[in-house]
Amino acid sequence: MAINLTLEGIIQFLLDVEMFAPLDVVELSEILSIMDIQQFKKGADIFSEGDIGDGWYVIYRGSAKVRKRSPFSMDQTVAELTQSFCFGEMAILDESPRSATITCSEDMIAFRFSRRQFERLLDQDSIGAYKLVHGMACTLAERQRILNQKITELTQELDTIEERVS
Repeated sequence: MAINLTLEGIIQFLLDVEMFAPLDVVELSEILSIMDIQQFKKGADIFSEGDIGDGWYVIYRGSAKVRKRSPFSMDQTVAELTQSFCFGEMAILDESPRSATITCSEDMIAFRFSRRQFERLLDQDSIGAYKLVHGMACTLAERQRILNQKITELTQELDTIEERVS
């Protein structure tokens, strides 16, 4: 998989990603200083549930699936991630182990941001890093709202089934 990326192309791409949109070019350049470009083959695990969270990613090209262990199956796909999707950011916020396994659905190029280097930017009072943390918090809050809605719907379905059975 050949990569033909220019700095201008990367900057434009990231500024179009919702989490990076509030950054100006100077703030984004600070973030780019800690970014690595990584390539993954179809079927490769980027990280596994339970791994130490050592960085977060933005999908530049390709897609991946989020798999979660459940009591009823070894791995269940719970989401599909596509271009511009950010993932792994919980590792930046709370240093907890990975909550799911991320597996490439096709060959993928991703931008990776090391937790340790990102924390250094925060220690240096990087406004761009603080804006990204705010974006991460907003993203996680939105995901929690969606999860709460799904739980409510499942609970209502279960109540309906229980009423029919009794």
